Amino acid sequence: MKRLLLFCCMLFAAGASLTTAQAEDLSDWKLPPVPVPADNPPSKAKIALGHQLAFDTRLSKNNSMSCAGCHRPTTGGGGHTARAFGHGGELGRWAPSWDNAAYSTSMFWDGRAASLEEQTGALPGHMGPISAPGEMAGDVKAVVQRLKAIPAYNKAFSKAFKDGVTRQNIAKAIAAYERTLIARHSPFQRYVHGDSKALSPAAKRGFELFRNKALCIECHTAPLLTDNAFHNIGVPQVGPLKEDKGRYVVTKDKDDIGAFKTPSLYNSASFAFFMHDGAFSTMQQVIAHYNRGGDPNNAHQDGLIEPLHLNAKEQSDLIAFMQSLTDPNLNHIHRPALP
Repeated sequence: MKRLLLFCCMLFAAGASLTTAQAEDLSDWKLPPVPVPADNPPSKAKIALGHQLAFDTRLSKNNSMSCAGCHRPTTGGGGHTARAFGHGGELGRWAPSWDNAAYSTSMFWDGRAASLEEQTGALPGHMGPISAPGEMAGDVKAVVQRLKAIPAYNKAFSKAFKDGVTRQNIAKAIAAYERTLIARHSPFQRYVHGDSKALSPAAKRGFELFRNKALCIECHTAPLLTDNAFHNIGVPQVGPLKEDKGRYVVTKDKDDIGAFKTPSLYNSASFAFFMHDGAFSTMQQVIAHYNRGGDPNNAHQDGLIEPLHLNAKEQSDLIAFMQSLTDPNLNHIHRPALP
């Protein structure tokens, strides 16, 4: 009889373990390989060059600004001020994070660029930070000549590209570097790869809330934590702009008024500001906004936004999960030696 009871207990334990393992199959949350355009395959030389260019102020007017000046590693790859500042003074939007931007199907808060290469503003016909008068305000043709006059850059470009220093290769090198900024070493990624101890109990509870009661998963979908779509979530308009119509400026579709791109949440716990216009400065403020249902008076607010009724403990658990998305390696990227 005792042997029979022991055998039944063993069967029950095995069954319970199997059920738990099945319930915790989180393979859908594993970050996939980074998509790479056929005309810009990565190489060590290209990535190293892009790292230098991203931190080099000589790509801007008066040698005063770099890409990394707005995309600060220490603040999760995003802006350290509520709105970015450029040669035009304070701009209307917060500089979004470049962490995990490699997975984006469009760039900028309004999605007006189709690739990381286009986003740089170095390519002909594509306005972006390097060439935008209000931002880095660089004369790209002059930048090309400036880099050609630097022997070490000439050598680096020749090592990375057959045709040396060109505006196209400036864009390709920076984009190749940005495609390496992936939060693969975050606790959450370790967790979904099988390390059950990578998350605290609070973070695990927060993950459950994220997928269920908090409704985050409606837009921050697996595995990228973004649906790469655009939503009006009722964010208050702050900063120098009286109005920002967001995606509507690109599409002219009335359904896109006030809609902005869903950002990935990786390293977001390190952000100094949140939302397209830097309206919030803490994760607590962000969650409070969603918890009250955004802005019910906003006629264009997405129907997905509704009051969540999260209590204080649940909000704290949700923040613990957000913190588990931080890859500390990305927060400690340093400016490389420049030629």
